[in-house]
Amino acid sequence: MKKQFLIPMLAVVFSTAMAFTTADTEANPSEDFIFKNGSWHAIPEMSCVNQDQSCLVRVLPDGTNYPIYDSQSFSDPKIGSGKVVGEVTLD
Repeated sequence: MKKQFLIPMLAVVFSTAMAFTTADTEANPSEDFIFKNGSWHAIPEMSCVNQDQSCLVRVLPDGTNYPIYDSQSFSDPKIGSGKVVGEVTLD
């Protein structure tokens, strides 16, 4: 009788635990993203000093600075020193 109760209970416990251990599959280690003119643009991976401000990139030819994100999500900003770490040209 205990086996009939224990196995389904363990299945519920393990499935609940696994729901919290899923990996974030959106982040791509070879590219970063900026949000410009209402859409996301992929840029090459930028090296930022890990501090407490946004990591910025300058977009040419207009010279405007944009914050860098690790994925296409505003909740995933790349942390840096608040200084421009590079320049990119968008296609």
